[in-house]
Amino acid sequence: MRKLLFCAALIVLVGCGGGDPAVRDSTEPDSSSTDEGSTVVALPPLSSVPFSEYSTNHVEPPVSFATSPSTGGAHYPFWQNCGYYNVDVPEGAATHTMEHGAVWITYNADKASADDLAALEALAAGNGKLLITPYEHDEAIVLSAWGVQQRGVPAASTAEGSAAITEFIAAWVDNPELAEAGVRCDGAAGITPDQPRVFPDGQVVPDEFN
Repeated sequence: MRKLLFCAALIVLVGCGGGDPAVRDSTEPDSSSTDEGSTVVALPPLSSVPFSEYSTNHVEPPVSFATSPSTGGAHYPFWQNCGYYNVDVPEGAATHTMEHGAVWITYNADKASADDLAALEALAAGNGKLLITPYEHDEAIVLSAWGVQQRGVPAASTAEGSAAITEFIAAWVDNPELAEAGVRCDGAAGITPDQPRVFPDGQVVPDEFN
């Protein structure tokens, strides 16, 4: 009964649903411009998955994803508030946040410098559609949005890294081809960011929603 009541409460938070949007007809943002004053950034190819391959269903745990970090798929019925976190967040909630048009920036705290983390925290403070969290991957930073992912990003505190991150955000935040682009990224789990599993009413996300 407790679990049913919790799930019912989660549904109140949700404005999601709908079908899968069409595939975005685009190429990787040009990161090799040689215009005077520009920063040249050589990045690996952008990974992308047609939106139609990703379910937008809401599910209970356990949940798994085709990519790591996730770039979409069936996810939890609550989202993760955008912002900068220094603790892990539930991946199923972060995926829901991307469905709302957010960019998810993940960092490896053992490989990103203090300057990198400060740069990422400043980014989150200046953009309400960024979710920035720790994640166990080999790279210092990985950029993800619904259906796309960029790896091989230079350090966030460098001009090259800043340019790459800025380009990715500009290209993919609130992608208009997402059914829920522009939907809020607050009012759910993450009150405050040092408590990533707490809702505004003080309810705590159960441990099984890892």
